[in-house]
Amino acid sequence: MASIGTISGRTSTTSFKFAVNGQVKKWDYVEVKHPEVGSVLNQVIEIEKINNTTQASCAIIGHRTERGFLRQPRTPYTPGSEVSIADNNLIKNILDLRMNGVYIGKLQGKNIKANLDPKKLITKHLAVLAKSGAGKSYAVGVILEELLDLGVPVVIIDPHGEYSSIKNANTNQKETEYFEYYGISAKSYGENLMEFAVNTSINIDAHQIRLKIPNNPFSLTETLPFKATDAQRGLLYTVVNDLVERKGRFEFDELIKELEISESTAKWRLIGGIQQLEQSGLFSHNPTPINEIVKPGQLTIMNFRGASQELQEIVARSLLSDMFESRKAEQIPPAFLIIDEAHNYCPERGFGEAKSSKIIRSIAAEGRKFGLGACIISQRPARVDKSVLSQCGSQIALQVTNPSDLSAISRSFEGITAETESEIRNLPIGKAIVIGATDFPIFVDIRVRKSLHGGVAKSFNIEESKRAISANPTLQQKAIVQSSPQSTSSFPTTHTKTETLTQLSIFEPRISKKEIKTIEKNQIKSLSFILKPVLSVICEKAGKNYHLVFDMERFTGLHLNKSLTRVNLGDGPTLSGNQQKIMNIISRRPTTPLSEVFVKSGLSFSEVDSILKNLMKIGNISINNKIISTKEISFNPEKMNFILKPKYLNLGGQKHKSRFPENKVIDFLKSKRLEIKAKKLAYLPFYKIVTDKGTKYLDSLSYSLRP
Repeated sequence: MASIGTISGRTSTTSFKFAVNGQVKKWDYVEVKHPEVGSVLNQVIEIEKINNTTQASCAIIGHRTERGFLRQPRTPYTPGSEVSIADNNLIKNILDLRMNGVYIGKLQGKNIKANLDPKKLITKHLAVLAKSGAGKSYAVGVILEELLDLGVPVVIIDPHGEYSSIKNANTNQKETEYFEYYGISAKSYGENLMEFAVNTSINIDAHQIRLKIPNNPFSLTETLPFKATDAQRGLLYTVVNDLVERKGRFEFDELIKELEISESTAKWRLIGGIQQLEQSGLFSHNPTPINEIVKPGQLTIMNFRGASQELQEIVARSLLSDMFESRKAEQIPPAFLIIDEAHNYCPERGFGEAKSSKIIRSIAAEGRKFGLGACIISQRPARVDKSVLSQCGSQIALQVTNPSDLSAISRSFEGITAETESEIRNLPIGKAIVIGATDFPIFVDIRVRKSLHGGVAKSFNIEESKRAISANPTLQQKAIVQSSPQSTSSFPTTHTKTETLTQLSIFEPRISKKEIKTIEKNQIKSLSFILKPVLSVICEKAGKNYHLVFDMERFTGLHLNKSLTRVNLGDGPTLSGNQQKIMNIISRRPTTPLSEVFVKSGLSFSEVDSILKNLMKIGNISINNKIISTKEISFNPEKMNFILKPKYLNLGGQKHKSRFPENKVIDFLKSKRLEIKAKKLAYLPFYKIVTDKGTKYLDSLSYSLRP
């Protein structure tokens, strides 16, 4: 291959830099000849422009030994050695991208199939992590197709009923046009599918799942919809053992009768819990056989759509316990278990304990010894039991932006550098980083699916909502009360006293108070909410609907992507001449070095310092490590489309009042030729954090914007 540069400066056995004289991009794979081991694969991790020269920093991936092990050279490269773009065969060999395997997509920037070793992927356990909407369920759908093609038995816990669409071939024209590029064709997996559900009244194509009535005190205690006290455990132990001795097995109504004649006051909660189990209709002496659930080449979907979280946990605990014990006894074939929304079934201990937590921890710790692999899927890695997450030897990470979630990923998986963490934060939809399933982390463009994807987010229908309100007098009255306009006669007051709010329309915090305590380095003395008034507006232009959110204290728009930013409406706080001068310098690109502002403004150090502090105070900019970032963007309804919707919540805090009439926003939108469909006054929570270093305020959606 032609040379693209030569190694310069200091080299080590793990990294080096080279002067670029050809075409190269960040994350490209490059080859260097080592005098002792021959061709070695490396990856470009950063590119810098220094005066008129370009310098690239590289991480050394390594070479394959005669026994096939990946090793880095034991001596550094010689300065002056030539660097060239790596040959595809070298990349495949070093990264262990096989001819066959689990084909999840193509290596970023290369026409090389990313075929992963199914044994590594399954037996080492897998975590698929990404924020909501980043493509988790789509990537899992791709993996499902590959595993079914290999004949692997798969069982999936499906909370939302979105995986059954795999029975249909992909007919989405936006995806089928990529079939030739990825070398695949449409395929239905209906013959491989068996679907069970808790609620078959809304999942009409599914079979009713039946669970075995627990015939011993321990199993029954674990199945109860509450945590039993010592007294309740003792009573249950006595009554159940007595029934088993006399009858061999029992019905729930017989157990309830035995408890009713007991003199212990511990019986009442037990009776209520057992009645709940009986009324669920899920328990039987003729349960669904485990060998019908786990079969070679079969995908079994446990559809929890329409079931309470309590019932979901009970069914998950029972099913997974049965699978684990049956696999240990080799009564079922080796299988792969997928748990979607895993933070609900094995939450980190600070977020509560689910009925299914214990068995999932056991499968994570011991499952691989018995041939039971697991895949943990979550949009909130920080809320997944860390002992479960750390047992996952392979990880597929799509975009994750929440600071506590990124920290959880870094703590749980080896090989995640600061550069990798930064890339995870900025991954576009459809791109993933794979760790563990290969000997070195790789970036992959996830292929399109052969079958139909069912995980598309549902949108709300304004007209349908209006019809529902008009048909229901109670809802009608509630709508009138909630949409009453704010008084527009005066707006001098900025907030009221702290109060406990009842069913206000609020944007639900994405970062919890527990996570704030983890993120915040200083000692927190108090932590509370202030509720900022915003106007949530549904509007239309050229046949497209937009959800826009406006700050009613400062008359700016709000935009949420990786962070919460302000949108300049051209009528915000008036800037002085020098303030506008500095904003003009900063606004030319996303980030500006502090030194550049001092040089280009022509103002004194004290003047610039004072202006920057004021611009930070009013929320126009932020400064981090001497780099200035603008926090305002120009109005554009498409870019400003707000991805979250307010919910009716009970949330205490300091409620601020609007400083502008709603009509000011409506008139502004009409001037932009937008048709108003609906509007609602809502509140956006900001955290008020009092520490030993002072007080600060940051939004609860991205922890980046000041009020």
